[in-house]
Amino acid sequence: GEIEVRARREDWWEDMKREMEGRIGTLSQIAVVERFGRGPHHVAMTVLLEEGNPSSQLTLIFELAPIELAPHSVHLFLSQIAEGYWSRGTPAIVLNAEHVLQACPHPCLDSVDLGGRTPGYPYEDMRAAGLDVVSFQEYSPAFPHEKYTIGFAGRPHSGPEFYINLLDNTLDHGTLEERKRRMGQAEYDAWAKEAFGGVEEVDVGEKDMMEPYPCFGKLVEGFDVVDEIAQGLTRASLPKDDSGDEDDVEGVDLDENMLLRPVKIASVTILENYSPGAKSAGVGEKKEKEGGSKTTTTEEL
Repeated sequence: GEIEVRARREDWWEDMKREMEGRIGTLSQIAVVERFGRGPHHVAMTVLLEEGNPSSQLTLIFELAPIELAPHSVHLFLSQIAEGYWSRGTPAIVLNAEHVLQACPHPCLDSVDLGGRTPGYPYEDMRAAGLDVVSFQEYSPAFPHEKYTIGFAGRPHSGPEFYINLLDNTLDHGTLEERKRRMGQAEYDAWAKEAFGGVEEVDVGEKDMMEPYPCFGKLVEGFDVVDEIAQGLTRASLPKDDSGDEDDVEGVDLDENMLLRPVKIASVTILENYSPGAKSAGVGEKKEKEGGSKTTTTEEL
């Protein structure tokens, strides 16, 4: 009957989807190895906690996920860095939503959503280069959204903004199957009923918005820096009358999670020969000033 036909179509679509995602993952893995090596891949992000104060410059070190677990996401992030999108203009950590800190490349601070005067999609140049978002919501349960991991923001197509998990967000940012396993059937059924009205039938649009966020790396140095940034005040912390509503662009509600003082990202570079502890000895800063790895395009872009 009609139900059986619909089920066969959905099965066919899921098979096609998995096949295409597998091909993209394979091609991405090949591209990563050819351009950036097999890994593990390490990235240094230099942030300026106080604008105009060079002594407040600190560095975060991220280790990206193994390429067999997140090849497409790792390839996208490394390519964004190599093409200079995270080291030119005004990239910044702009949102503090308590469970995540969210970073965005230039020119996000110019967008009306963050108080700027430029309407529309801010990442047209990245889109033109094919480097703004992932092609599918790549995710591996072997690399979940635990505290201090990083993931691409946005659904149904994540990127180019990414976030640092400030707690274990696996339930909300992982797969429905993972949520069911962690919650147990009874608790999951109660949650599913409240979330989308049932446990078996999920509307296609709702299912797309329940897809996992790509988790593609973890913080390995700079935990205290992240914790300090997470203490930053947001618009939500201000009294209503003093929240700056008079400066909002007409018709646009600014994100209440926006940091009152966004943290400038001075540069993001790919580290070639990372050794744990080398950063604290100043090696990280020296590499960044000298241009980082051969795969990295920095300020001159």
